[in-house]
This record gives sequence, structure tokens and C-alpha cells, in this order.
Amino acid sequence: MISDIKQLSPEKKQHLIGVCIGTLLVLGGIYWFPIRSARESLAKVQVSIGESEKKLSEAKKLVQSAEVENERLARREEQLAAVEATMVSGDPNLWIRLTYDKFRNQAPYKVEIPNFPTPNIGDMQMIPDFPYKSATYRVVGAACYHDFGKFLAEFENYFPYLRVMNLTLGPEGTSGSAGASATSSSGGEEPERLAFSFEVAALMKPAKKN
Repeated sequence: MISDIKQLSPEKKQHLIGVCIGTLLVLGGIYWFPIRSARESLAKVQVSIGESEKKLSEAKKLVQSAEVENERLARREEQLAAVEATMVSGDPNLWIRLTYDKFRNQAPYKVEIPNFPTPNIGDMQMIPDFPYKSATYRVVGAACYHDFGKFLAEFENYFPYLRVMNLTLGPEGTSGSAGASATSSSGGEEPERLAFSFEVAALMKPAKKN
């Protein structure tokens, strides 16, 4: 083939060279414009896919985080509901009587509390904008000295969300002088007794919103 080219006239050689150069230019143009443009577009698509995959991964993490937070919120709502179940609800006078009777059934100490006066109901003064109101009961009674100490300790443990305040103690009054030891019908001395008074502050369960 090379020998055939050598036999060509100078004009034909120049024409052949021109054709070759033109072919190379056309091939170069085909590569430079369509193929290069396609490669650039492909590179952009790959970058876009990478960014989309990153956003998808972040979205999945966000969804998982939201699910975890929803589970935490559900647990906290259950805990709050359990706490609110111990709060004053309905008739405050009936509530304290039923609550106290329930406590007495499992803690049969010799503590006499004849009645519970109507409580004072108001806002929590110590915590501004607190969402719960409080009912404060004034408790007055009498008990044996040792029984009252055990009673009060167990009462506070049994009702962790009630607060005992303003406790006062003194000898129980008798028909004789205050503080004198009472004598039983059998002639023996009864255990030392005392009179007590204290306040019990209890949170009130809010009414359900419609």
C-alpha cells in the first residue's frame, strides 16, 4: 500500500493527506464535542447520585432518630400517666380518705387521725407557671411515740409525690395535766402518747382536655 502511495502524483498525495487530516479533525470533533459532553454529563449525574445517596442516608438516620424519640416520648408519657394516677382526682375530701385508708390497711400503726378537713387548693408557689395545682391538707391526730415515727417514715415512702410540711409534736392532753401518763383499765401504764399536726401537700391531676 505504501508503494501505491509513492506512485501517486504530488497532487493526489496532497489530496490524500488533506483527506486524512480532515478525517482526523472530524474524529477529534466527534470526541471533543459529543463524547466529551456525554462524559461531563455522566460525571455530573454521578455527583448528583452521590449527593442523593448522602441525603437518603441522612434522611434514614433522621427517621431512625425520630422513631427513637417517639419511643422515648411514649415511655415518658407512660411514666407521667403513672405519676398522675397518684395525684388528687375527683372529690379531694374523698380522695384523701380513700388514699389514707389504703395506706392504713398495709401499715396498721396505732395512729389516730379522726378526720381530714377540706384542703386548701391553689397554685404551686415555689415553681412559677407549674402546670399542676396543689391540695394542702391539715392533719391533726394522736399516736404512740414509737408508732408515729414509723408511721411518718412509711407514709413518706409510700407516697413519694406527697410532701409533709410544718410538723409539730406535743404531749397528748388528758383529763389531768398535759403530758401525764394515762393508765389503762388493767392498771398498767400505756405507752407514751403524743399529739401531732402536719400539712400534706399533694398535686392535683389536671382535668382532661377535650
